[in-house]
Amino acid sequence: MTNYDNALVRLGVTGALRVAPFGSTAPIGMAAYAAPWVDTGYISDEGITENRETDTTPFTPWQANGPVRVATTSEIITFETVLWSTSFDTISLYFKTLRAAMTETAGVVEFVDGDIKPQDRRAFGIDVIDGVYARRAIVPNGEVTERQGLTYKKDELIGMGITITAYPGAEGWSVKRFFKEGWALPTP
Repeated sequence: MTNYDNALVRLGVTGALRVAPFGSTAPIGMAAYAAPWVDTGYISDEGITENRETDTTPFTPWQANGPVRVATTSEIITFETVLWSTSFDTISLYFKTLRAAMTETAGVVEFVDGDIKPQDRRAFGIDVIDGVYARRAIVPNGEVTERQGLTYKKDELIGMGITITAYPGAEGWSVKRFFKEGWALPTP
């Protein structure tokens, strides 16, 4: 059997990045998100890039030139994107500043920056949509670990580039995945 079927080819046409406080309950399967999950709004036309960084240790016996086994010693899953919408949620993520550290007076939000901030773990939901097909990644224990520089120009949107690192939780995994893409598991 071959898988040369045009119906099995997907694009990341659109999607969303959602965030919730650490410990929030994620939707079941492909169900709709509910409070406290918040859509972060527009992201750049580059979409979301998922990366896997894997470290391995090869074991080569004295009697051979090549390894007889390779053990995975570390695997880090990250998601990179550029936030184009400016809201409390995106500013809070990018600047690693929680609500308790912000004040608002006469419509002006204020907070200090450049100080040592506590770890900011949150839950993330990444949806990728291609018409009636979709895939979802739930990161119950994640954190923004990298931030790109901000550019202020009249011919460019202000984009807040972030990298989310998925940490393993008590269950031993870091990302739960769902696919609604028109394919099925093979019969055992």
